[in-house]
This record gives sequence, C-alpha cells and structure tokens, in this order.
Amino acid sequence: MLRLRNISKILLKFPNLLFRTNPKLTYYKILALRLIQSKPLHLHHTFKKYNIYHPKTSILISISILGWLGFKDDDEEKESELILTLKRAVLCTQREQYDTAEQLLHIALKIAQEQQNNQGIIYCYDLMANLAFTQQQLNKSERLFIDVMRMLFTNGIAEDDLKIIHISLKLARIAHLREENERACLGYQWCLEQMNKKKENDEDTLGLLGVIHDWYSQFLLDRGDVKESLVHLKQAYKICCDIKGKDDPQSMLLLNDLGTTGWKAGDLEYAELCLSEAISIGRNLEDQSHLGVLIANLGVLYIHKGFKEMGKKYCKEAWQLGKQHDNQESMEQANYCFLQLKS
Repeated sequence: MLRLRNISKILLKFPNLLFRTNPKLTYYKILALRLIQSKPLHLHHTFKKYNIYHPKTSILISISILGWLGFKDDDEEKESELILTLKRAVLCTQREQYDTAEQLLHIALKIAQEQQNNQGIIYCYDLMANLAFTQQQLNKSERLFIDVMRMLFTNGIAEDDLKIIHISLKLARIAHLREENERACLGYQWCLEQMNKKKENDEDTLGLLGVIHDWYSQFLLDRGDVKESLVHLKQAYKICCDIKGKDDPQSMLLLNDLGTTGWKAGDLEYAELCLSEAISIGRNLEDQSHLGVLIANLGVLYIHKGFKEMGKKYCKEAWQLGKQHDNQESMEQANYCFLQLKS
C-alpha cells in the first residue's frame, strides 16, 4: 500500500560519514563533525517519485516573507524589488518551475547583498535550501541549510528557536533519506525534545510539531518499528485536525498513512476505517488528483480481506480517476490492485 507523502528509501547504500554515537556529544557538536568533513559526499541517488509534499497541503510552518525579513507592511514599497522577486520565486517553486525559481533566487540574493540586507540574504539561502530539498538534491540542500543555520547563530538566534528546529528537522530528514539511521534518529529525537519543552500552543509551533511526528513516524516505519510509528503518526494527525480541521486535504493524506500503517500493524479493521474516512473527505475536495491512490489502497485491502468484487470495483475507479487527472501514482497503484486480484 502506498503512503502518499513518503519518499521511498534511497536504493543505493551510502557510508555513514558522521555517527559513531557518543552520548557525551550534543546534537550540535555531532553536527559540527559534519561541517569539518574534508571530502564532500557525491551521492547518486534514485527515488521512487511518489509525491509526499505539496505546498498547498503541507502543515509545515510558513513564515511570511515580510515577517522573515523583519519588515513591517509599510516597508514593502521600499523593498519592493526584493520582495517581488522572492514572491515570484516561491510561486515558481509551487508550480514546479524549479529552474526559473532558482534563477529568481540568485537575482534576489544579489539584490539583498547590494542592499546589505542581512535578513534578506538569510531568507534567500533558506529558500534555495528548500528548493534543493524539494528536488531531492540532498548534498546541495544540506550545505545550504547548514549555511543558514550558521548565519542564524551568528545573528544571535537561540538553539531552541523554531527556525533552528525547523532546519534541524530538514537535516534529520536528509540523513533519513541517505539511510544514515543513527544521525537521523538523533536529529528527530532532538527536535521532539526541544518542542516538548515549549509552552506555546500557537499554530506555527503546533504545525512544526506535527511535521516532526509525521516524519519521525516515516523513519520508524522504514526501520520496521510499526507500533511506535503508528503512535507518532496519530499525534501528527491529531495536530493537523486541531489546526486545519478533519476535512482538510492534509488530514486526508494523514488518514491514508494511518490506514496503510495500521494495516502493516495487523489491524485491518482500523485500516479500513481510516481509508474509508480519507476517501469520504477526498470525494468532497476540489482537488481530487490523489484520490485514486486512496481508493486503490482500499481496493487492495478488500482483496486481502477476501472481498474480491468490492476490491475490483475500487481498482477500476482508481484507474479511471488516475487517467482523468493524469496522475501516474493513481494509475500505478490501481494496476498493483489489479495484480493482487490475479494473484
């Protein structure tokens, strides 16, 4: 079954250049070891490109451009060229026009440097890092995120600031995708520890906590710890519902993941309940591009429960939705559903 927001494991194995865990080292002391590696990694990685993240549905915290740069609304006209260029870059990223987005970010960086706008420079680097992260350019993304973290620390940002935790989460995710398991585990756990110390319950704090639980859940599932993965995934779903409501697209995607993870845990009734609820939400959404994957997942579940005719019905619907929306993921999962019927 397919977790919609989960980039599958990198197929090639890579040596762990960082961790031989020493409990006396803090997370940032260990991270410092990474910064002084004399020979950079050159990874040739292969991804199974299932969409795990989309700007319109993510519960990742979003920091407004003006707020990040420290501007007030009445400053926008003064910095209009920089702000406009950054906004265009963000829009191109959302439209998956990645080459154009990168060109715009380099233009924005030059503008910020000419203005000696330190916050603008940091924000340009952060957007570049996220753009590389979105394209799974792991080495480039890691280097840029570390540069952003250095600049934030230089500016006096505390280790427990949301920006630092957010970047640390991305670095943990990069380690996860490289299968550097010790480093990834330490990073995810450090992020959770920092968030659990916070007393704030604002949307940004809760949203980031939800993403940490979600990504840590994916990491645990990849390592075979299904029971613990389900615990963290339920936390992510609860937070998402509190912030965005049960009928939000992100809640739907998390329900899909709860269903597939519940199935792996052996609870078929719970899996059916989650997938059915997710599909009910999806049928009422304007964007139904991912709905076929959920329907195919439920079809496969029914086949495994012995309800082959019901499973076949859902397989067909999933394939038709995939064709209608030109969604390769839906069609692939529907074809897998048909294969389960034959076997």
